[in-house]
Amino acid sequence: MNLLGEAVRHKVFGEGRIVSVTGNYVTVRFGQEEKTFLFPDAFENFLTLENGELSERMQAYLRKRQQKKRLIQETDSNEQKPVVADIPEREEIQRHPRRKKSRIRLNIAFKCNYCDGGKSDKIIGFRGICSDEMIRYNIEVERHVWCSLPECPCREYYDGKLTRAELDEYFNGDGVCYESVMLRDWKAVAGIIHHGKNEGKPMRILQVQPNSLAVLTTREPGMNEEDRFIFAVFLVDDTYEGDNAEAGYVEADIEYRMEMAPSEAIQLKFWNYYRNPNAPGLVRFGSGLHRYLSDIQAAQILRDMSAVKKGTKDEAMADKFFRHFCRINRIDTDSIPEPSGALIINRKKNA
Repeated sequence: MNLLGEAVRHKVFGEGRIVSVTGNYVTVRFGQEEKTFLFPDAFENFLTLENGELSERMQAYLRKRQQKKRLIQETDSNEQKPVVADIPEREEIQRHPRRKKSRIRLNIAFKCNYCDGGKSDKIIGFRGICSDEMIRYNIEVERHVWCSLPECPCREYYDGKLTRAELDEYFNGDGVCYESVMLRDWKAVAGIIHHGKNEGKPMRILQVQPNSLAVLTTREPGMNEEDRFIFAVFLVDDTYEGDNAEAGYVEADIEYRMEMAPSEAIQLKFWNYYRNPNAPGLVRFGSGLHRYLSDIQAAQILRDMSAVKKGTKDEAMADKFFRHFCRINRIDTDSIPEPSGALIINRKKNA
């Protein structure tokens, strides 16, 4: 489905025309002003294609997408895994067929900008638009690329161009960024390259397959990189490597996914498990938004997560998750070595 040049209507900004579909973003020109939205989410609530045939095809795709989300939500409430119908993914708007290559399967850790949307004593966040304080911090202190761009809704709110109520409408539809809906939709996206000669190009995800473990990491304001913690994990159910037009992504298995309460998450330091093969003691994520983990590193994380969940309502599920991962990867649960990440290497070196 080629959307470039197509006329659209926005609920607030009126008539516009699509000038770019890059990665997971669509840019629309309204008069002399351009605004960028998450794609294809914006077509659920904010954007409508004027071309009737294209609009019907888009709505058919979105209905299938919503059907899958409802199945996931129903599973959460019933705590049972349903028989899922074969729902085509990315049916009409897939730009290129998925590449089928024989690669060693790895696990993946994502570097996530902290989002305090929905935060409470039991919820880490990542379920809504950031608070005013967090929006200011992300723009003024961290200077995150997307948060700071003029077309970002949070930046428009920061600049006084949107009210808080208008900003909150974005979450009800497509969110304002990957992080704001990460634990609502249980999807992690590779993102866009923001610097260098490849600026603007979508990032790809390689060697990740169904049953790989996805590890979501972040750090709160004021924390050093060595304090980066793990706030959620999930087994990958669906993965898209990505191409020159669209960033790679992974989506969660319906059953095997788990998040940590704030007090639990800070006990799981990412750098206890991961080390750079070329510089084992270096505690630096850098500009890359993801890192690959071995099965042993992934099992260490799940084992320690299970220990942290002892005595909570999630204890049984955490243990089941750990043992399931070890079983499908033929790992002896009693022979898993202790972590040997960058923090532990440096601790031993300084002892």
